[in-house]
Amino acid sequence: MITEKVRNAILQNSLLDPGDHVVIGVSGGPDSVCLLHILKGFSEEWDLHLHGVHVNHGLRGADADSDQTYTEELCAQLDVPCHTFSCDISVLAKEWHMTEEEAGREARYQAFEEVRREILTRKQHEGKAVPAVKIAVAQNMNDQAETVLMRVLRGTGVDGLAGMEYMRDGVVIRPLLDVTRTEIEQYCREYGLNPHTDQTNLEPVYTRNKIRIELLPYLEEHFNPGITKALSRLSKIAAEDKSYIFGTLPEMELSEDRKRCSYNRKVLRELHSAVRKRAVSVGFKEIGLTQDISSIHLDEADRLIREGRTSEMMDFPGGYGLRLNYEKVELFRKTKQEAEQEACYAFKLLDGEEVSALNGALKVKILSGEAAEKVEYLLSDKRRAIFDKSLMDYGELELRTRRPGDWIRPSGMNGTKKIQDYFVDAKIPQDERNRIPLICLGSEVLWIIGFRSSENFKAAEPRKGVVYLEYDGVL
Repeated sequence: MITEKVRNAILQNSLLDPGDHVVIGVSGGPDSVCLLHILKGFSEEWDLHLHGVHVNHGLRGADADSDQTYTEELCAQLDVPCHTFSCDISVLAKEWHMTEEEAGREARYQAFEEVRREILTRKQHEGKAVPAVKIAVAQNMNDQAETVLMRVLRGTGVDGLAGMEYMRDGVVIRPLLDVTRTEIEQYCREYGLNPHTDQTNLEPVYTRNKIRIELLPYLEEHFNPGITKALSRLSKIAAEDKSYIFGTLPEMELSEDRKRCSYNRKVLRELHSAVRKRAVSVGFKEIGLTQDISSIHLDEADRLIREGRTSEMMDFPGGYGLRLNYEKVELFRKTKQEAEQEACYAFKLLDGEEVSALNGALKVKILSGEAAEKVEYLLSDKRRAIFDKSLMDYGELELRTRRPGDWIRPSGMNGTKKIQDYFVDAKIPQDERNRIPLICLGSEVLWIIGFRSSENFKAAEPRKGVVYLEYDGVL
């Protein structure tokens, strides 16, 4: 029975304790409505204090308003306070340089956190013991399978196979991860909950929707009828292995302001590379870098830890860096002044993205088919470059000037070359080298604008999709 599955997930993973306050994201759809109803059933037994949160994204007009009204009425029927938020996701997506899907998720979690903080603050003002306040979201077993499969398609590492956690950071909980979407829909029918269906979830627009609507049903029909449960089992096995490996990480020193941390380099060098790389990723997470770290970043960091000289450093996305300081490996977040001095501008590979920086403007276009093939003839102009569309899976790139440790695999070559050596070999005057704009992925240079692009991410089959970059500025 679904209720027992949720109860077991909560107890086995220590998701809730008696007396907890629970902020529940309620969209009005079957998953979140089911979660709200089940937790309401547990609330008296476990002395839970529930708070519903609904975010109207402003994308579906009257349908979105109807979802909000339904959620407010359902919360009233269940005697659960309902906090509603409204925003224009299409506007926020542009402001935040995100897709609408990403912006929607960000807006929801901001709303959940706002309500969570309100509860904590109110209890403090009342002079009462500050309660534990959890944020419950309604991802289920199908969502987990979609997440794992999507990560596989994008080239995840072993840790990515663990999928979503039952609990994240001791705050966000997912009590429905052992429950299938079919069970949820059956539960809603049984209790006459009549949840709303977001029609955009049925459109194969976003990658996740395509996996849900097209790929998983195909795999179920032609390969494995139990593919959803199989992927869920895989995520649990990977999560166990991940937990074990992370339990072997060496001791880390963290600064009081949480802007830098360090490891003993000798200790790191004696560990397996799998553990070293995880130590780096965990260290960056502790100081605020939680995404956009690719395997390329970790491979280069591992090489630097093993072979680098004192004072050598490399860059990570978002203004973070790794530096060797005698017997320490330091991970740090740059100050605003340091970042400005280094003239580094992060940008995402979104169609139509434009970055104005370094005395010019960089434009991004995502092309495929004939449009992709037609731009190839423009590449004799050194202000233009194209790369394979797979580059989009690596998160943010950077438009900046050179730094120590930068390297490139020049087009047409098998080996790599330090940027310093490339500039020397190309007879570029020394006083010009610090002004040349570069497109970088960590310490790897993908394009020396005005000179040469990288062999990596070369667009072998343009019709399948390319990232087209055009730089208009002073060279």
